[in-house]
Amino acid sequence: MDEQWGYVGAKSRQRWLFYAYDRLRKTVVVHVFGERTIATLERLMSLLSPFG
Repeated sequence: MDEQWGYVGAKSRQRWLFYAYDRLRKTVVVHVFGERTIATLERLMSLLSPFG
């Protein structure tokens, strides 16, 4: 997993991109865009759950 951030409209609206990358297939498996909160991380983890 990794994260990146940027601004949406104004510097006060910082948003984060969290993603999980499969190194074998060289592709992003799941991604979530939002605030840097536990809720955003939980969304990412729930999207990862089908992958075991």
